[in-house]
Amino acid sequence: MKELFVIENLSAAPVQQVLSLRLGTRHLGYAITNRTGEELYKLGYFRTEETDGTALAELLDHVPALKEPFYSVQVAYDFDGHSLVPSTGYRPEESGSMLKALFGVTGNEAVIAESIAEWQLYNVYAVPAELLHRVQQYFPAAQSRHQFSLAIKQVLGLSDTVVMLVDFRQDDFSVLVIRQSRLLLAQTYPYSTPEDVLYYLLKTVEQFGLPRQDLDLQVSGLIDRDSALYKEIVQYFIRVEFRESPWQGTDHPAHYFTSLNDLARCAS
Repeated sequence: MKELFVIENLSAAPVQQVLSLRLGTRHLGYAITNRTGEELYKLGYFRTEETDGTALAELLDHVPALKEPFYSVQVAYDFDGHSLVPSTGYRPEESGSMLKALFGVTGNEAVIAESIAEWQLYNVYAVPAELLHRVQQYFPAAQSRHQFSLAIKQVLGLSDTVVMLVDFRQDDFSVLVIRQSRLLLAQTYPYSTPEDVLYYLLKTVEQFGLPRQDLDLQVSGLIDRDSALYKEIVQYFIRVEFRESPWQGTDHPAHYFTSLNDLARCAS
């Protein structure tokens, strides 16, 4: 486990602390905030070879503050294998075989189905069974959901426009596309160069016939304004803005941790 960021606000007076955990294929992060998620007390973000039960136990040993009592614990799973299924066609007994066919789920994972009632969808996804067991063991009262289930709820108020939310990690990024109250895409892609990112973004625009001049591209995660990646993106998209968290006073851009802030605000 490699530490990428650690932030601690020593001037804050913690009250009704909320712990937010984001657990993905090769990354994990945490934030300790107040109840509304507006004030950050402590944050850490780590790169892993594999996010499993051992990695979570290592994190808890590395950060003793995570073992303290919390007003609320919010967990977002960010693993690759997931599928959005219309509520009318959802059959619980087929969830495991569907993920196996699509993503090669082996049986060492727990299959979870979340209802997204506002969009009449189920988000069906897999989490390593050992990791899920550890989360339930350490945080029995935690509220859990998939990262895309959380992201979809963020765009409910933007359904009259064409919106593309893009969130970057070190070697992959997620894309969520909404057009006129329709969810078009929720997918994660790997990348190693700016050209990889542009390929997927432009392919998405072409596939769904999106108007690039009217498309709101909202960016968050590990991308900098002066990076080659950002400079490439703004050459092809006119309306690009960073979706920032309200956490200020850190040495890192506020948009780095927007997804963790979205999760923290679920407790309010």
